[in-house]
Amino acid sequence: MKVRPNLFAGVLSTALLAASAANADAILSGTTTADNAFFAYVSSSNLTLGTLIGSGNSWPSSFSVTSASLSPGTYYLQIEAINYGGPAGLSGIFNLGGGGQFLNGTQTLTTDPANLSYWLGGYNNSSGNVAPQPWVEPSSAIYQDTSYAWGNIAGTANWIWSTDNLSNPGGIPCDTCTVDFSAQFTVTGSTEVPEPLTLTLFGTGLAGIVAARRRKRA
Repeated sequence: MKVRPNLFAGVLSTALLAASAANADAILSGTTTADNAFFAYVSSSNLTLGTLIGSGNSWPSSFSVTSASLSPGTYYLQIEAINYGGPAGLSGIFNLGGGGQFLNGTQTLTTDPANLSYWLGGYNNSSGNVAPQPWVEPSSAIYQDTSYAWGNIAGTANWIWSTDNLSNPGGIPCDTCTVDFSAQFTVTGSTEVPEPLTLTLFGTGLAGIVAARRRKRA
């Protein structure tokens, strides 16, 4: 007895779509803000500035950032934070949807104290202009900036700044400057083992084919 082609094609198509969705490449997204402005990028090299994924210049508002689909490899979240007077800080929560993780071993990176070691920072220049600056690779540690009570604006009340840009022993960062930040992450992409949902769809489809053949015989 022949299996009906349209039934088999439908089952196979559905299963393949599910496998594709389960093994989709990663997308980086998040919510962030800076006092006063920021530009966020994703790059495959921390030596060069990558693709713009979001920006903001209306503190104390929060802003969304979202990348395009990222294929397997090593990447860097890059943020230029611009302060044009008074206290300075960067705050945010970032997530990886799909296959991938930050250096902390999870798919979420924040500016909370537990994640300080996974960020790098560095002084760029003394410009306070709200415009992208030539990228300077961050190489210094960052610290929890408590010089001002910004509040919980981007989903966390924790703010960071670069240790190489403290303007005085009291720990207050530059009054007017641009500072670069980066955080590494990897995208693992598709897996070799079929996802449980895919296996379930195949099993359901095969069961349907067998049932159809039995009804035909009856």
